[in-house]
Amino acid sequence: MARGPFHFKEFSVEQDGAAMKVGTDGIVLGCWTPVRNARRVLDAGSGNGYVGIMLLQRMAADARLLGIEIEPSAAEQSAENYLHQPFAGKARAWEGSVQDAAEQAGWSGHMDLVISNPPFFRDKPKSPIRARNLARHDDTLPMGALVKASAGLLSPGGRLCTIWPADREEEWNGWAPGYGFSILQTVRVRTMRHLSPKRILSEWVLGEGSSPGVTAELILEGTATLDYTEQYLELVRPYLRGT
Repeated sequence: MARGPFHFKEFSVEQDGAAMKVGTDGIVLGCWTPVRNARRVLDAGSGNGYVGIMLLQRMAADARLLGIEIEPSAAEQSAENYLHQPFAGKARAWEGSVQDAAEQAGWSGHMDLVISNPPFFRDKPKSPIRARNLARHDDTLPMGALVKASAGLLSPGGRLCTIWPADREEEWNGWAPGYGFSILQTVRVRTMRHLSPKRILSEWVLGEGSSPGVTAELILEGTATLDYTEQYLELVRPYLRGT
């Protein structure tokens, strides 16, 4: 993505201070995540804050968003973006780890929804830029630590929504039930119709699910670059200019 501000239909975010810019993974997660019954939302690894602001666009006026970000420059930028977000809900940035956030008395057990586009690369080549490594590699937030912290942050019946590489689906599906989560839905994301799934979106509930988990597919493009499917356009239309 280009440097400088990113302009959504109803808000804009600055992103030069965050190692990871606005990208497809975060946009898809923000568009897709259900916000039903969510008044207190925590964005684990918020980056520049745009995914949480996307949720605020669809949430009730009394919504509260807490963005947790360990990298100082990104945390500062998310705080600035939250300050200028145009929706009625309130947003706050907090610099620190998700694990430490789960120990805070005012947050532990109080969240309705935890959302995360986590640092999900493991045992991959790293950048010489520390901030980029924090954003991309799971050294400071491994899969088990994320699901444990999320279980501590959520109230009973609260939900956890994430996006992961498709090759880590089995691993993630092994971690989450161990901390009391039940699967509600899984969406396998194909970048093009003829390619294997590249990402998985998943929604979990803390406690027993009311029905068996649903599996679906999301296809972003047809057979060529920028040949966006109507399924993808319908998902992103409330947010992205030109759709």
